[in-house]
Amino acid sequence: MSKATFSDRISTPDAAVSPAESRLIDWFARNRETALHASAAEIAAAAGTSDATVIRTARKLGFAGLADLRHALAEDLRRDLTLADRMASELAQPGNVPGLKTSAQALRASLDAIEALEDAVVSDIVRSIAAARRIHVFGIGPSGFIAGYLAAQLGRLGFDARTLSRTGLQFADDLVGIGTGDAVLALAYDRSYPEVRALFDRASRLNLRSLLISSNGPRLPDPRASILVRVPRGRTGGFGLHAGTLALLEGLLLAISAAEPDRTKAALGDLNAAREALFGVRHGIVKSSGAYCNGALGQAR
Repeated sequence: MSKATFSDRISTPDAAVSPAESRLIDWFARNRETALHASAAEIAAAAGTSDATVIRTARKLGFAGLADLRHALAEDLRRDLTLADRMASELAQPGNVPGLKTSAQALRASLDAIEALEDAVVSDIVRSIAAARRIHVFGIGPSGFIAGYLAAQLGRLGFDARTLSRTGLQFADDLVGIGTGDAVLALAYDRSYPEVRALFDRASRLNLRSLLISSNGPRLPDPRASILVRVPRGRTGGFGLHAGTLALLEGLLLAISAAEPDRTKAALGDLNAAREALFGVRHGIVKSSGAYCNGALGQAR
């Protein structure tokens, strides 16, 4: 069995941690390069805690001490290529047009992974979304734009959905909006960010249905999702691609519409009426059959 990485250990500590220790773990997650060289006293001062808490937290994470934690951290950083490194790796691939052949192969791998999803998993996802009081779609960085797209499309289909894409202390305002009967859908890959852990803390505490869409890499940002779907994001060591994730989400939108035809027809009819009131013309989002068609996905403005 491979040794747990630094990211693995801060995601799932072996022992219960105190608020001060949890704050220190968040500091480690955000300041990995600094932690690699800082002393226990420097880390304690930066994180607003004590030297003893630094050593105690390292041991609770399963390390022999701070030196052992630094060694695991160095291994993690060695594995994590920078975005510039990843792009350079893509452009170095053979082919007439740099990157395009690799991207096409990555998309095919993503579509294969989506097609391999069991019907029971897809049905579980659809039921969880359809039954939720509100759907919270989480994504930060580039994934935040995709999360916003999904939330907007769910809103068009008649579901109460919102995007969670803020970070730091502002994310606390997003967390308190998650309530009983809601569902969480998170787009998160590899690293365990404090926002990801806080999101699943909240979902677990409220016993909510949660879906994590992640990559097929060796690390998982949080293991507590009710449903886990892995979608390849490109070649290992290459630039992260999102086409597979988008294909999965649009497939889920179609599956949700097929499972809730009356609800989606009524919602899209309301959207048509609102557009007609604005512009005096019909935009044809709903066909006479009531089927979910090109307008909902194809006429986003």
